[in-house]
Amino acid sequence: MIKNKRTEGNIKTHYGMKDYFNFFKKNNPTLNIERKTYNSIISDFNQKIVELIIEENLSYTLPYIGSSIHVRKEKKVPRIINGKLYNTTPVDWVATNKLWNEDIEAKEKKLLVRYSNSHTSRYVFRIYFKKYNYSFKNKKYYSFKPCRTFQRLLGKRIKDDTKYKYDAYLLY
Repeated sequence: MIKNKRTEGNIKTHYGMKDYFNFFKKNNPTLNIERKTYNSIISDFNQKIVELIIEENLSYTLPYIGSSIHVRKEKKVPRIINGKLYNTTPVDWVATNKLWNEDIEAKEKKLLVRYSNSHTSRYVFRIYFKKYNYSFKNKKYYSFKPCRTFQRLLGKRIKDDTKYKYDAYLLY
């Protein structure tokens, strides 16, 4: 069996929409709601939250687990520390793979093509999950990984010239 290094050590959750619906029905036996309706309501709510986080710069608070989800921006600039170059700007893998296919020497040297982010003044925007100082058991295992659609919507919003220039709520 081949192991995937990217997912090795990740804690897998075993709860999904079906489990949440069963929990809801168990705790609300008097409400007569179908699973399809329940799923539609939850999906619409989540889509609206994503839209508000991206379009209105909302910082969405999850009170029971003491955290919030918002967009954050960081300035990524190459730096020289003790004579060594540190470049933390994101890698443009499409351009890098194209370079490696055309130039074998660049592939051997593992040269990377990075985004310049000139349209955002070298800022990189990310969806950030901030944990507050609540104390409860296993808090360190809580994490949030935004879905691909959420991340792509943020990218489209940043590049959209028809709307005002995007600026994140928090600057780090």
